[in-house]
This record gives sequence, structure tokens and C-alpha cells, in this order.
Amino acid sequence: MLKRYSIILILACIQFGCATPPEPVLFGEPDSLIDKQGTVYLYRADLYSVKGAYPFVFLDEEPQGRLEHQTYKVWNLSPGQYEWVVKAGDTWDELGAADSWEIREQKITVDVAAGKYYFLRLKPSAHENVFGWRDAKFGLVDKKKAIKEMKGATLAIDE
Repeated sequence: MLKRYSIILILACIQFGCATPPEPVLFGEPDSLIDKQGTVYLYRADLYSVKGAYPFVFLDEEPQGRLEHQTYKVWNLSPGQYEWVVKAGDTWDELGAADSWEIREQKITVDVAAGKYYFLRLKPSAHENVFGWRDAKFGLVDKKKAIKEMKGATLAIDE
């Protein structure tokens, strides 16, 4: 009887061990550039008060998942022109998009060149009487500023 329970316990431990989520990938420094490609990072410079609202990201009209509080995404791309779009995300945002976003979506087009880094930042409004995403800024920032703001952010892994 004890042997049977020991085997069940071992099997349960193995099962739960296999279900452990992967360690988060924290941002430290930009990844090495891949030959003949450019690397584009997209991150949120957040206010804690809007951490529950998240936008969905699209690259050339293809869904790329959501961009949650203190996360970033990264793409290694061949040279060319690409368009990123962020749209109101969670259910609350969808229902209140007219109030919480100045416009329902924001876009930026980037001409990616081989051997270069690009950092796209989405930053909610810090104005006192404006809730989070209205007046949000979405655009390119320099590498030094991006690295400073991205410290501690985790790579967004889409499910």
C-alpha cells in the first residue's frame, strides 16, 4: 500500500514539475543583431495606475498578441517598411474606448535597415485629468532611453 502511494506521489511530482511555467525573460541589454536583419523592440513605459488596461499589437495587420504592464516584444526583421498598430485591449477598453483613448488605434511605420536597432515606446498619458491611454504617445525613442526604461520588463509570450 505504501509503495502504491509512493509511486502516485512520484508521478504527481513529475506531472506538476512538467507544468511549471518558463522563467520570465527579463530585459537587460538588446540581443545581438542577426546578420542582414534589423531588430525592433516595442515596450510600455507605464504608469502603475493603468496596468490592467492593455493594447493589442499588430504588425502589418497580423496580430502579435497583447502588450501588458512591464512587458516588451521583439522582432528580427529583414530590411523593409513595416507598420505597427496598437488598439484598445481588454474588455473595459473596448467598451470605453471612446473615453479612454483619444483614437481607437495608434500607428507607426518604420523603415527597418539591416544591422540597426529600433525602439518603439507606448507611453500612457501622465496628465492629471486624463485617464491613461487618452493622449498616449507611440513612437521611436533612442536606444539609451529605451534601455533605461525597459529595465525589469519581461518578454511578452503569447499563448
